[in-house]
Amino acid sequence: MLALRAAVLSLSFVAATSASEPLTISWRDQLTADPKWQQYFARSEYLLQLDQQQLQQELTQLRLHAPTLPAKDLKFGFPPEPNPAFWLSDEACRIAQVILSFQTPSGGWSKRTDMATRLRQPGQLYGTETDYIPTFDNDATSTQILWLTAFLPYASEDSRPELQHAIKRAIGFVLAAQYPNGGFAQTYPLRGGYHDAITLNDHVMTELLKLLNKVATEPQFAFVESSIRQQAKQQFLRGIKLLITAQIRLNGELTVWAAQHHPVTLEAVKARAYELPALVSSESAEVTLLLMQLPKPCAAVIQSVEAAVAWFKAKQISNTQMQRSDSGVRFVEKAGAKPLWARFYDLEKQQPLFVDRDGTVVSSMAQLSMERQKGYGWYQSNAEAVLKAYPGWKAGLDMQPSAEVKGKQ
Repeated sequence: MLALRAAVLSLSFVAATSASEPLTISWRDQLTADPKWQQYFARSEYLLQLDQQQLQQELTQLRLHAPTLPAKDLKFGFPPEPNPAFWLSDEACRIAQVILSFQTPSGGWSKRTDMATRLRQPGQLYGTETDYIPTFDNDATSTQILWLTAFLPYASEDSRPELQHAIKRAIGFVLAAQYPNGGFAQTYPLRGGYHDAITLNDHVMTELLKLLNKVATEPQFAFVESSIRQQAKQQFLRGIKLLITAQIRLNGELTVWAAQHHPVTLEAVKARAYELPALVSSESAEVTLLLMQLPKPCAAVIQSVEAAVAWFKAKQISNTQMQRSDSGVRFVEKAGAKPLWARFYDLEKQQPLFVDRDGTVVSSMAQLSMERQKGYGWYQSNAEAVLKAYPGWKAGLDMQPSAEVKGKQ
């Protein structure tokens, strides 16, 4: 893991210490003299036009004034990790063709769209939400890549070239989407607003980095050209470096991460009205677990993990259970209950942060509107996995092999 060690040993931890203004298109003005970023923006615009032109051509041929919508699904309509027998079924073959039909000309997939029931029709949008066509939000694109790759060995000889081409095109799409500094936006091609922020929310960035690591190291991606697999490895390392750099320091102490970071300054930035710049527990837990998977971590990685673990320990709520009902949410004392962490913590006092749908900050969950109390995960237990993994990680620091980065098995 010498490449990663060399990349991060010299890092100084400079990250968000204050909340920046809501993200607007003007953030790109800071990069007008940077050829790498300008090339990135040009590629993004080209792919956006490619998607739009394809749809417009279909509408013109069909003499339609507006596109139709596909069916909605909370996820994608197909089992993300089916049992092995499923791959041998005719249903798997049929669903694979439906998934392929929803791949955008740019190479990605959309969210909350049924990609199991019916092929996408000409003149139909590639997703149900126009700002997310395509996207990485809600596991979109990474899910389709992994599903098609898992199905590939069971596909007929005649269909494998089409599947391989689609998977390679999607991997190229992910590689193209990564910012020059290593971050990932929520949606690509870029759409503007908070979608352009480096997005940890809903584990966008960690899932994409895990995917790149799989492409680089795991045998099911052996059909991908070695040059692309090497590029995936390099961009995985670039993303790791970005995460370490973006870790937020408050009052001189490293803490954890935000849900969205500014693409250039790495400051915490606002998303929706009730998602103010803040420290986040669940997404930070995923980042920490990802860093803990790195073999022979360098001093910067160790410092990052140790700081995050200390923060999780300090913020842990023990022996308390959250109960939901039609009258709202209440907390009761219960010995041995799963530990809890607030979803958001403010950037000043690092206290739990609660914001109603209209952007109003309140002092407790009980003061939120009933819709927000019941419809959002204000307390979560994801960080428990970090505290459980930490003793083994700590004990194994001097015993880990000096091999390549290992992905999630």
